[in-house]
Amino acid sequence: MTTLEIHQKDGTVWSMEFSNAMEIGRQRIGEPNPIQFVHGTGENGVDRLIIAPMSEASFSRRQICLEFVNPRTLRLTNTSKKPWQLDVETILEPNKSIERNVPFSFALHNLLFKFLSNSQVFPVEEVEMFQSISDSVGNASNSSILEQSSKLANVAETEFIDIVNWLQMTMHVLQGTIGSEDFLQQAAVTLVDIVGLESGRVLLGEPGKLRIAAVHPPEFLDMKNWEPNKNIVKRLYDLKKTIWHTGEVKVGKTNLGSMAVVAAPIVDASGKFLGALYGEKSPTKIEKRSAIIEGLLVDMLACGLSTGLARQIHEKEAVQARVQFEQFFTPELARQLSQDPTLLIGREADATLLFCDLRGFSRISERIGPEGSNRLMSAIFDSLSKCVQEQSGVLVDYLGDGMLAMWGAPGHQPDHARRCVLAAQKMQMQIPLINEKWSREIGETIALGIGINSGKTWVGNTGSSMKFKYGPLGPAVNLASRVEGITKYLRSYLLITGATKKLLDDGFVTRRICKTTVVNVAEPVDIHEVFIEPNDRNKRLKQVTEQALMELEKNNFREAAKISGNSLAEFPDDGPLILILHRAVQQLIDPSIVFNPVWHPPGK
Repeated sequence: MTTLEIHQKDGTVWSMEFSNAMEIGRQRIGEPNPIQFVHGTGENGVDRLIIAPMSEASFSRRQICLEFVNPRTLRLTNTSKKPWQLDVETILEPNKSIERNVPFSFALHNLLFKFLSNSQVFPVEEVEMFQSISDSVGNASNSSILEQSSKLANVAETEFIDIVNWLQMTMHVLQGTIGSEDFLQQAAVTLVDIVGLESGRVLLGEPGKLRIAAVHPPEFLDMKNWEPNKNIVKRLYDLKKTIWHTGEVKVGKTNLGSMAVVAAPIVDASGKFLGALYGEKSPTKIEKRSAIIEGLLVDMLACGLSTGLARQIHEKEAVQARVQFEQFFTPELARQLSQDPTLLIGREADATLLFCDLRGFSRISERIGPEGSNRLMSAIFDSLSKCVQEQSGVLVDYLGDGMLAMWGAPGHQPDHARRCVLAAQKMQMQIPLINEKWSREIGETIALGIGINSGKTWVGNTGSSMKFKYGPLGPAVNLASRVEGITKYLRSYLLITGATKKLLDDGFVTRRICKTTVVNVAEPVDIHEVFIEPNDRNKRLKQVTEQALMELEKNNFREAAKISGNSLAEFPDDGPLILILHRAVQQLIDPSIVFNPVWHPPGK
């Protein structure tokens, strides 16, 4: 059974014992005046404690719900509609719960609630030789500042100065160690040099699997058989409180060892046990106040270690996240994403998509075998991927002998189309260099087809909960893939849609080569070729191609055939001119065929 004491502003203390769930709140209509306990009138029939009159609006009618997790642990649930400042470090949001081990206390407006265990019902083993620091100082962390100030007022001046000096030195060490890599070793040194213990150790791991992460003085490194007292470690793990043991052995009590020990648990933010800060010295007659101060200093150091270890974990996670991000993004963007992963939340974005594919790679792969194919693809993808990253693009995926890249997400890029096309031009420039290096080994030259489209896409994790893959989804993506597919029919190696063309400035030389339909896309789209270099030859080719295409779409088939045929003498084997000539001649041969200006490619 647990005792609840409510300390009121006028000094009055109201007390009761309880062992069942209980609701605490202000008076309702028909309820007795506070402070009163009523059986079974709370939510779901639990008992109810009325702590404030109806007029006291600062209290909610259902402020707190208390439930026993076990005989020594209570679960507190904030049943009000406002956040509740439980203590200096803890804010409990509405409908959220937290667990506290008895004894503990908290303030609520002008009332102080103290929960005390009945030692006759729940005897504490080894209590005579094993004290909790928080218990020894009267649960100081949960009491009010005024209460603690009154205690300090009773401390002698010389003792007060010693306490402040010790605290200042400890805080100085903490400030210096939390940001450094050797903070564990410095904490062990502090146990000896500042706290005044004979040896100091930092132990990490779980009970039974603790390892010594740091020790001071150095000569204690040679104590290969040293182990912490198992009973002390168990109590640290169970209580999660800083404790001290005088070294005194009493008949009939659990053996806690013959050394005086001050130890504090190292826990993470969720209360998980990470290890212990463990200091020893020869058994002496320890003054209680001195032991308490030693314990408080060790407790402070343990908190600092918890912060330092959390920093290490967060930095490691950040590095891992950055490594993962850099597989897809530029290093600069990866750093942004590791700091703000919310950028990866699924959303709609204006983006430009690039698909590329190596021509005839299956044939080459059969000739050079798996090992040679892997070396070749690795070299090609390295070269092409750099072009994407130089223009701040996202490497979405490698698709066999192809690749998908994206611009416009996760970060906003108003010039996403321009960046994409610049990257595509640079990629095509790499192909002659790759052929120069590899053509002798692979027995032929390679070519690269690139298709680009711009539009609304859904970007986010397109993988699963088990494997992350950031990328785009939607019709705009499918269209970009289909545009890449028709490069092989048009003998053109860098094609874009009209949607992308509209987003480009005059710095690019392009030519419209057809209006076409693609698989699974109902609406016809204009297809443009982007020239790698804006030279006079390409500008001439642009002029004659678009003139021939215009005549073809106006049903002037003879003129279209004339322009395209004559131009092939200047530009032999040009795919778009050959296509225009073929379509025009077909109409001239059989005028009965109904001409459709929209070209239908023979496949994907």
